[in-house]
Amino acid sequence: MRLAIISDIHSNVDALQAVLADIRASDVQHVVCLGDLVGYHTFPRETLAVLRDSEIRSVHGNHDLMAVGRLPRDDCGPVARKAIRWTQTVLTEEDRHYLASLPSELYPQRSILCVHSAPGDPLVRLRTSGQFYGEYLRIGESDPEVRLCFTGHTHVARAMMITPRGEVLCPLERDIALDPAAFYFVNPGSVGCPRDGDYRAAYAMLDCGAQRLSFRRVNYDPTRVLREDRRHGIRVEFGPFVRRSLRSRTLAAVRRVARLIDVLP
Repeated sequence: MRLAIISDIHSNVDALQAVLADIRASDVQHVVCLGDLVGYHTFPRETLAVLRDSEIRSVHGNHDLMAVGRLPRDDCGPVARKAIRWTQTVLTEEDRHYLASLPSELYPQRSILCVHSAPGDPLVRLRTSGQFYGEYLRIGESDPEVRLCFTGHTHVARAMMITPRGEVLCPLERDIALDPAAFYFVNPGSVGCPRDGDYRAAYAMLDCGAQRLSFRRVNYDPTRVLREDRRHGIRVEFGPFVRRSLRSRTLAAVRRVARLIDVLP
């Protein structure tokens, strides 16, 4: 079985469509989303419609919970708060019911756990080796069959490996052969709002039979989404897109940046 893991779409339907097209071309049997379907960008209804129509299973993220009033908006920054307030004005009753019905965790297989950030806490940011090791111990106590935990929230694609000796390592490869004796935390990165200096939509793919994990990036044109954000007064940081495009020095990249001059804040 080949499993695609997406996360942190944040109402960026154009990035989502690009990722799903890449997934469809890759012979993937199942897709799971790690939450934060809405927030930041301004196509929440369109994003939720695509996810429902595609029958993609998802857990909830903190922005999803804020959108339906199950978390206070004070738990995020001013741009996120403004986006959530706007999102709440456009969601339909069906959208709100869908977001409220999302679970906190999913198990694509018995040994694979999918959560937004950490089990039971959609707000904590797993960044340090100590944090990952602490979550590894907690998961081991509550669910010892789990060997792989997919987690989002930070918008940064990375893998953390915990060896049988308790060492916490960070493999740098984009294509990883999984050690069956080790435990892994895997963040697929963000579909709609990456924070690792690469504007492209991010996701991860797991070949369960071959036990190989790969991180994927997908090009798309963010102009329409950014223009709509600006029309509603929402200013999402997209500087990495411009910096990466200018560094590439291609005519296509220059044209992309030119189109964005009047769109970026």
